[in-house]
Amino acid sequence: MRNLINNKFPIGQTLTGVTVIEDKDFGGNELCLEQVKLLFLEQTIILLPISDTDEIKIIKENKVDKYITNSPSWCESFINKKLMTVWVCDNDQGYQDQVIFAFGYLRPSLAFVSEGSVIKVFNYEPIYRVLSDTKLQYNQVLIS
Repeated sequence: MRNLINNKFPIGQTLTGVTVIEDKDFGGNELCLEQVKLLFLEQTIILLPISDTDEIKIIKENKVDKYITNSPSWCESFINKKLMTVWVCDNDQGYQDQVIFAFGYLRPSLAFVSEGSVIKVFNYEPIYRVLSDTKLQYNQVLIS
């Protein structure tokens, strides 16, 4: 995982919207994106896949499109939440192929992974224990 420079990301700013460009060539039912824009009060973070290396290119712009109103449904719960931290991850070959954002809390919220020349989105959710009178076994964990 790379060390972060706090001024690269708008830590503490509120997410005001998200826009995406969907990749239409990729088959299957996974959401595959050509571009992601995370809009904050004073900055825009753009994520693009780098097809040669399957890395994520991160661009910071100091301009914001204030007229975006229809963000995708998968990110609605993060709109109007503060960006708490960001993890930029390297894989075992040294390629930057994953960016994880934490909104509202200091725990992962959304991950963007470059795979197959597109960006895929993953939503983090906590794992809950099954309520029981007996001690939980390893196979009794409920993933919701």
